Amino acid sequence: MKLREWKKMLGVLLLTGVLLLAGCSGAAEPQEEDAQEEITAFEIIYRSEDEVVAYVHGDHWHGSLPEVVAGESMSLGAYIEEDGGEEVLDGDHHALGVALAEGAKEGIASFDLHGDHVHIRGEQEGTTQVVFQFIHDGEVEYETPAIEVKVQ
Repeated sequence: MKLREWKKMLGVLLLTGVLLLAGCSGAAEPQEEDAQEEITAFEIIYRSEDEVVAYVHGDHWHGSLPEVVAGESMSLGAYIEEDGGEEVLDGDHHALGVALAEGAKEGIASFDLHGDHVHIRGEQEGTTQVVFQFIHDGEVEYETPAIEVKVQ
């Protein structure tokens, strides 16, 4: 090959490489970021005494729920905080939920959800496990680890 042909070939390769790299420098469409913030605090408040009785620490709880007498109920609220600050449980957009944990014994307790708080009613003596939920616009945004409920 002649020197002139090498220069043309080299010029075409360089131009192709520059165009390829220029096309990769930015995204053609904006990428959607994950809007969900991380829960940084989840505390359960025993409303009869206005006292924090348990709080989530990573994948487990510190503290415990008060025992429930069969045929009676206890009222629990929560303090929930995301990276962006405290979430006010208004019952509309932000609510507290509670449900039986996966594999937990059924028939021991039942639940009434009131948006800003929940009631756990003792149905019969025994022990089961529940999970608390942070519900945002009707969707469970966060679920706690399981915590024990004792009914006597």
